[in-house]
Amino acid sequence: MFNKITEHICIYPAEHYTDRPNIGLIVGKEKSLLFDAGNSEKHVEKMKKDLLEQGLPFPDYVLLSHWHWDHSFGAKFWKAPIISGRKTDEKLREVMNWKWDEISMENRIKSGEDIVFCTEMIKREYPERDKIEVVTSDVVFDEAMLIDLGGISCELIHAKGPHSEDSVICYVPSEKFMFLGDANCKDLYGKPWDFDIEHEEDFLENIAKIPYDEKLVEDWINCNIATPIS
Repeated sequence: MFNKITEHICIYPAEHYTDRPNIGLIVGKEKSLLFDAGNSEKHVEKMKKDLLEQGLPFPDYVLLSHWHWDHSFGAKFWKAPIISGRKTDEKLREVMNWKWDEISMENRIKSGEDIVFCTEMIKREYPERDKIEVVTSDVVFDEAMLIDLGGISCELIHAKGPHSEDSVICYVPSEKFMFLGDANCKDLYGKPWDFDIEHEEDFLENIAKIPYDEKLVEDWINCNIATPIS
């Protein structure tokens, strides 16, 4: 269910078994915005069911925090404009052409385009991988964008970050609340680490061993010093 954090902000909690991330909902007097789309149609349908049961509005906008599958593969299943930073949209245009058979997925691991963890989680979430439908964004911005939901404004900022260079954050000034997505997380693609689905109990320990890229962290902090655009 959506957990109320403030009068205007709710959080839909993560489900780690298939790497479903936390999802944010910002509700204004006139419109609402969903922070991240979810990772599949099943994930989206579950959220829609809870929105209806809790009397919450369906989103008028869906913002993607970055291109990674768990945040973006649910985009097709929302009847709302999809918003992203330009770098996210460019990457999604590439991912649209990916194939999802075993050989193609294995080749992407070898090439570094994808990682074992994401591949295994995708297999769990999608027993039938022909159901994967990647879509691009309806609205694309470069550095920043302001959205008025009616009494609540959302400042969307391309913040980069150590996790993925296309990371976008969402600052809600009136609530003194910022959605970071994975922007401050570690780089799972650029740094070597081990994941064995047969030993998932080692996941957090292995993540802890991944070093932060200090330069990327510094760039991210400097960006956020000047975050507000209102």
